[in-house]
Amino acid sequence: MICYDFHSGVAVDFLIFAVHVLGISSIINALNVVGTILAGRRRYFVLWFLNLFCVCVFVTSFLLIICLPILAGAVTLVLLDRNINCSFYDVLGGGDLVLFQHLFWFFGHPEVYIIILPVFGIVSHILVVNNGCFVFSFMAMVYSLYSISLLGFFV
Repeated sequence: MICYDFHSGVAVDFLIFAVHVLGISSIINALNVVGTILAGRRRYFVLWFLNLFCVCVFVTSFLLIICLPILAGAVTLVLLDRNINCSFYDVLGGGDLVLFQHLFWFFGHPEVYIIILPVFGIVSHILVVNNGCFVFSFMAMVYSLYSISLLGFFV
């Protein structure tokens, strides 16, 4: 029988499995959204002329595709540490204690933008529809969305 140091049940193993299933479903959903936006637009219609909600969801989908495999790798290493007695995170076995924090931070900081970018798109779309006017400096908004998503990985 495997001896766990902290939690002696299989609940954490099922939680890690649930995180994997959630990550796989989120990546598949993000691929579906990207494919729908790219295939659903008109021919010769560039991505710059979509409404801001579609641009925000498009950028969010790319962030999900990039950062969720990092989370899956981090929790897979936790699963291997728990069940196969590897020492990726155990200092006594030669592992790195801060590795999980770095991997989780590489996922966690873009996750903040994954949560807030669609809200920005919804608010801008509601303002455009209710006021009947266009967004001031639309291209600057699109470029700022792309730069926010790019800089989210480097903070």
